[in-house]
Amino acid sequence: MKNFRILLIPLGIFYGLVMAMRNKLFDLGILSSQNYLIRSIGVGNLSIGGTGKSVLVMYLINMLRKTHRIAILSRGYGRKSSGLIVAGTQDNVSSIGDEPFQFFNRYPETTVVVSEKRTIGMRAIGTLDNPPELVIMDDMMQHRWVQPHIMIMTTSFDIPYFEDFLLPAGSLREFRSGVKRADILLITRTPDDLSIEKKEAFLKNININIPVFFTKIKYSNLLTFKNKTIDSRILNEECFILVTGIADTRHLVSYLKNQFGKFDHIKFSDHHNYSDSDSRMIQERAGDKIILTTEKDIAKLTQNLDSDRLCCLKIELDFVFEEDQNLFDKMMKNF
Repeated sequence: MKNFRILLIPLGIFYGLVMAMRNKLFDLGILSSQNYLIRSIGVGNLSIGGTGKSVLVMYLINMLRKTHRIAILSRGYGRKSSGLIVAGTQDNVSSIGDEPFQFFNRYPETTVVVSEKRTIGMRAIGTLDNPPELVIMDDMMQHRWVQPHIMIMTTSFDIPYFEDFLLPAGSLREFRSGVKRADILLITRTPDDLSIEKKEAFLKNININIPVFFTKIKYSNLLTFKNKTIDSRILNEECFILVTGIADTRHLVSYLKNQFGKFDHIKFSDHHNYSDSDSRMIQERAGDKIILTTEKDIAKLTQNLDSDRLCCLKIELDFVFEEDQNLFDKMMKNF
């Protein structure tokens, strides 16, 4: 596998040069980034997924929604529709995409807008009857036609951008130097036992002077079923299977094994749209077991899988160091 990746490096370099040329055109102003009066926070990464952008977006919504009218702007990746949509009660995963629907479902008071062209999305947000005071833009590192006021970049602790390679040899969508466009760097999926020494060693690899925060995933103590919530410790007593359609399952699988022991895992690709045959296969494999999935997947699964045994485990963003969280929250609130 390693030798195969080496063979792909020339393709990655060619791809990276194309992206570098595009970025240079934006830097020189030949291609124009639009600025908008509504304050905005961009969330993005350099890789193709699995670095915790969605959980960061939800953290920002939860922290700022009590004091600001918030809108979320997303491409709506994986949806079956196209064009501009301002999410309403009639919308679902198919019309706006799994991650925007996750935001809308958890925070229904928040305006969620999807558009392939973020410039169209921002113009639409500005014409709303009660326009938001803050827009959180999802997946914005490579979408440079709109310039957010602050860009937060995420990268995972176990596969940080400075150890990754360009597509197709690795998962980077552009050269590592793209980190220079970030104003804040958020390290996700950090081990709980991170020492100050390991933290300092990690920071030495980051060649940009911006605030860096170390975060981790916090799992809910409750399982969310169709009409109820149950303590997750029920998984110690009952057998379950795990169904996922997310980019990186390693952290989730490790957590579940450590907490509850062995289980059957049915793994689909990221943003997978579950078919009737998928649902039948899952139901047959599950039998009388609990079917555990992610908050991102459950809305898609319930379209074809009607089971009282289907539930999801919600996650939250947490900070490894309390002083990191205090500083990050203060920066966002002051902004």
